[in-house]
Amino acid sequence: MVKGIVAAGHPVTADAAAEILRDGGNAFDAVLAGLLACLTPETVLASLGGGGFLMAYDASTARTALYDFFVDTPVRKRAVEKIDFRSVRLDFGPAAQEFHVGAGATAAPGFVPGLFAVHADLCRLPMTRIVEPAVRVARQGVRITPFQAYLFSIIAPILTLEEASRALYAPEGRVPLVSHRVV
Repeated sequence: MVKGIVAAGHPVTADAAAEILRDGGNAFDAVLAGLLACLTPETVLASLGGGGFLMAYDASTARTALYDFFVDTPVRKRAVEKIDFRSVRLDFGPAAQEFHVGAGATAAPGFVPGLFAVHADLCRLPMTRIVEPAVRVARQGVRITPFQAYLFSIIAPILTLEEASRALYAPEGRVPLVSHRVV
């Protein structure tokens, strides 16, 4: 009997985690599968080029561990006038917030090394099995939900700022809308 509950921001994310649980994976296997699967439909919130944290409790050892795989900024800083660092103001309805974009706003991602650290310490299934649902989701594509469309609309000024990101996120002149399929 499989025990577990999965909550996620998109159905395919939850489905990936549930699939791994049904296949004999533990909760940590399911978390990694969900994190990887969310990279296609929830690209506004998660990215291989990002970072994160995972607080893990292992009931079998009664051990709690914090996995910190956030991004790292360069050790040697360049002068502000020598970097591409611009601000974009995003409207969240009741509030607006300034975000910084450009090459000067980038950092070294920690997401992938973090996933492998969690996998090495806590997972049961091989990583190749854990990534299978995410690969399938990325190849088949997913339909954008109203929530994802809302997030895309908020960050549209960032996604359409440069030609390369416009080509990726707004090839038809606008960011994905509800029911648009992203691959």
